[in-house]
Amino acid sequence: MAAEVTAMAFGQAGFLVVAREDGRIESWDIGSPSAVRVVRDGSDDPVLDLVADGPRILGVSARRVIAWNAAMEVEADHVLDHPAHFVTVTAREVWLAGDSHVARLDRELKEAIWMPIAEGQSTDFDVHPSGRRLVVVKDRVRVRVHDARTGTELHAWGRSVKDGVRQVSVRFADKPDHLWEADNAAWRLRRVSAKSGRQTKGPDRRKLASSWAGPLALSPDRGHLAVLQTGCDVQLWDLEADAPVFYVEPVADRSQDKVLASLSRVPAFASAGPGVLRRTGSRRQPDRDAAVTALAVAERGAMVALGGRDGVVHRCDTATGAIERLGEPRLLAPPRGVTFTRWAEGVVHGVRDGEHWIVREGTLAKLDFERPDRIRGVALQDFPNLHRTFHGEESLFFRGDLVWYRRHELRAWEVATGRLVWHTVPPGLPEIAADTAYIIDRFSGFSDPLPSFPLRRIDLNTREMTGPRRFTIDGASINLRGAPSADWATIRAIGPHIVLTTRSQPERAFLIDPERCILLHELPTIEWDPHDGRHVLHQIRGGYAVIDLENPAAPPRIHRFPDPIGSVRWHREIGDDRVIGWDRGARRVVVARTSGELLGHFAGHGAEVDAFFVSPDERTLLSVDHAGFVRTWRLDE
Repeated sequence: MAAEVTAMAFGQAGFLVVAREDGRIESWDIGSPSAVRVVRDGSDDPVLDLVADGPRILGVSARRVIAWNAAMEVEADHVLDHPAHFVTVTAREVWLAGDSHVARLDRELKEAIWMPIAEGQSTDFDVHPSGRRLVVVKDRVRVRVHDARTGTELHAWGRSVKDGVRQVSVRFADKPDHLWEADNAAWRLRRVSAKSGRQTKGPDRRKLASSWAGPLALSPDRGHLAVLQTGCDVQLWDLEADAPVFYVEPVADRSQDKVLASLSRVPAFASAGPGVLRRTGSRRQPDRDAAVTALAVAERGAMVALGGRDGVVHRCDTATGAIERLGEPRLLAPPRGVTFTRWAEGVVHGVRDGEHWIVREGTLAKLDFERPDRIRGVALQDFPNLHRTFHGEESLFFRGDLVWYRRHELRAWEVATGRLVWHTVPPGLPEIAADTAYIIDRFSGFSDPLPSFPLRRIDLNTREMTGPRRFTIDGASINLRGAPSADWATIRAIGPHIVLTTRSQPERAFLIDPERCILLHELPTIEWDPHDGRHVLHQIRGGYAVIDLENPAAPPRIHRFPDPIGSVRWHREIGDDRVIGWDRGARRVVVARTSGELLGHFAGHGAEVDAFFVSPDERTLLSVDHAGFVRTWRLDE
């Protein structure tokens, strides 16, 4: 077994430097597979931290600070006045930290200014790029912020062990008075005040994939931050976009029968009374038992590497999803990803003649599967501003030479010119089926003695609104036990069909005839289940059921899967008896046979997947996550 990994760093020239507990230093040229060169065979003074500094690599041991050039030849090697085990760089200086002192060195590593710090074991260290502030974490939980020029301690705070916090990791944000902070008891990456440790104002959207967060690692350009979780999986954040980019668990058993079994690190919850939840189980792993002991991020977040207690190093390509165990002849996961981009502005989508179309930044265009970042189309006049990055459900509907947009309003444009031809704000949320928009009128009929709602219709051809027409459910034959008002039900269009979902206890769902205002057939509650306009993939325990809305009385077609893919949320069936879905954490795309054979699992998304787009030839898949990042996968490889 190789010695434990103590530190790693990516070089500018596309190589990874690995330092081990026995003093061995390796340089890996990245490839498929990567090739190793031994820089140093061993030493009783092992390198404890590494950092990229432009074309060179800096390392620190308890006694020395060393600089290597791009060819991994030693260009500087100096003895230290005080022990150190952290190294970082700013534009003008090199910084070291140990348990008793921090040091500021010139670029030649010759002149060092040492400054004493508070007693205790230093467990994390960073310096703001401006060189004005430095931060040291003491004894895992006590944070100390210093003036970097004088060494004066400015702020001191910490996390309570009583609250279960045993590990705190911090890095400076863009401002010297803000820190990125994660601890083992949190499920969030927090931006906190360097002065008090309190979370800064702003939306708290930085949810982690699991707990036991830390340590942290920044890319050399400080644009991407990696968070180690549960001791073996990593989540990468784009700090400019303030969104997760990549998530993978490379240290887990990669065999097909186990690779998906341990995907969800989220504790299970169960109801313990009205409005109360209790935790029923957790797979969190304490940091003291963590499999990973070192973490590194390449420039622009292109790669992450995890070094293990067992000496194994895993390298992950964040664009392609490829996973390599260094020293192995084959990749653990092949590079299935092709392109990676982000739809930074609001995007809505729809289908026209079997092809996917989107509106992005107000422009209507056919979705380009080879270049999803490219928009070539027509600008839609007065297209509304979209607050969310991506709307997963279909919101564009093509009828003849017009495209309709449905949200809290209805708008129609000419497809050829983008000219706005109609706009109305109906008295409710519209649902489009065939050539009609249906609305539950929220402004009338709230005092009916029986469960009822007023249904309005808008003819998309004539653009005339009719109704409201009362839709009443016979409470004698169907016991809904719901509130007798118009607010107790919702409707959803699935292709040409309308499904009504009640807010009774329990909820009920019905296929309805909106023209005659009658119930046609009771369905499972399918409000959020995916569909292709005719078939609904209804989630059931261990698989899914295909409900044919053209023949709802027929028994649904059932597909159940054994572990480990029984928990996958299946989204769409495609040719060759294949089905596509995502795992419980919604960050990994999964492809399988409908018979249960696992065909592929694509690692990459850092946030929950919102939607899939399959090319007409079913060879290419686009997946879009909640942060707006779009990944292109090859299904035929």
